[in-house]
Amino acid sequence: MYIYEKYNFRVFTLMMALMTAMFLGFSEFIGAAVSILIGVLVTFSYQGIRIDAEHRRFMKYDRFLRLRIGRWEKMSTPSYVTIVRINLSAIRTMASPMVMPEGKKGARAYKVNLVVEGEERYIHICRGSLQKMTSEALRLGRHLNLRVLDYSTHEKRWIL
Repeated sequence: MYIYEKYNFRVFTLMMALMTAMFLGFSEFIGAAVSILIGVLVTFSYQGIRIDAEHRRFMKYDRFLRLRIGRWEKMSTPSYVTIVRINLSAIRTMASPMVMPEGKKGARAYKVNLVVEGEERYIHICRGSLQKMTSEALRLGRHLNLRVLDYSTHEKRWIL
């Protein structure tokens, strides 16, 4: 089974810390304890994907400590794995989970997709730096016995 997980910092943790301070300020110890418990639970937050090639299914999930929230979905026949470059702009209408470098108009990130032969066309696996995504794409390609296409430059080439 292929598993990829990444730590995910959530702003909700800071909100719970502020609520704890507020509860302690008013001597509400039960509310403070509940806020601390929820804050600790959310602090150890991971996002990930599991791919079960044998049963042809995958699960995208959020994990808090040992609790996984997600469900298994059927996966169409996989064709190949690809590494794609995405450009991130400093001017955005939506919040970006990636920290943008100061003084630049944009930044580059790379993502790994599993291209399938179904309606969904591809399954997003992960996003990050080129070195990490290349190694993750090669690991996924070896695990599923698929070819890996580097689509991050103008020279599209098979690397596995």
